Amino acid sequence: MKTRSNLIKGVTIYIPDKNENIVNVLNGLIERLDQENVKIYDIIKIKEVFDDINLLSGQIPQLESRGDLAIAIGGDGTVLKTLLMVRDKEMPILAIGLGELNFMSSTDKTSYLEDLDKLFQGRFYIRSEMRLDVKVSDTELEIPPILNEVLYHSSKIGKTLLPIVKIRMRNYVEYLWSVKSDGVLVSTPIGSTAYSYAAGGPILDTDLEAIVITPLTPTTKIPSYVVNPDTKIFLTAERLRSNPSIVLDGQVIIDLDWTQEVEVSKSSKPAHIITFQKNTNMIRMKRVAERYGGVRE
Repeated sequence: MKTRSNLIKGVTIYIPDKNENIVNVLNGLIERLDQENVKIYDIIKIKEVFDDINLLSGQIPQLESRGDLAIAIGGDGTVLKTLLMVRDKEMPILAIGLGELNFMSSTDKTSYLEDLDKLFQGRFYIRSEMRLDVKVSDTELEIPPILNEVLYHSSKIGKTLLPIVKIRMRNYVEYLWSVKSDGVLVSTPIGSTAYSYAAGGPILDTDLEAIVITPLTPTTKIPSYVVNPDTKIFLTAERLRSNPSIVLDGQVIIDLDWTQEVEVSKSSKPAHIITFQKNTNMIRMKRVAERYGGVRE
């Protein structure tokens, strides 16, 4: 747990758009920051930023996030977009959850003022979450670290793909599988609770550093693979079927040619998320399941 300090001198705030719930939280946040003489450098409307770009190009906006802290108000999608825009900076994120699950949130709309008191008193933790680096051959795209998952699938809706999955471990490349399917997911431990879990993959504790490779509805039954974090994953597709595309954290789509190779590996830049309880995603997932009746004591 951090000790009391005056290190938070300025922040950048990210919101999806303005509605009554967001405005109410934003007003309370601004008032509390003003009481602590914390400068607000900018309030960025994420929807406007992402509406102004062609997501199919894969061009993710590079915005200067100034200050000591980025504050995201909204659901998990807001947190993911904020991290994409903050890119590889070491800046921590304070997420005020207004969504249904708030799985990645530091606090919520009922507790955020109380938790801000804890923040300024130094009574908080910083959770470092593993992210993924993504490289696409024959392109100059600069893709920021990915928190949840990389989805590799057909660029044509309703069409299957014949992905070829290879992994590099130590000094050799191993062919893993190539089966007609809807695609493949490459996930982090925190991402293992999202799309990968829905597709039948395992949930990993965030105390583990590993990468999950989950096939999507393959025509031949094959397992999910959990590989060590030093593994590099290479994804290509057979020419016989449709061209592939990748989806980054469910937010950005990049269409590819079948000749392009996607390389996924552990990033050296983890996400830093402020939390007020030292829980791994196993505990957080259980609490979410309890809320929706999926798990009982």
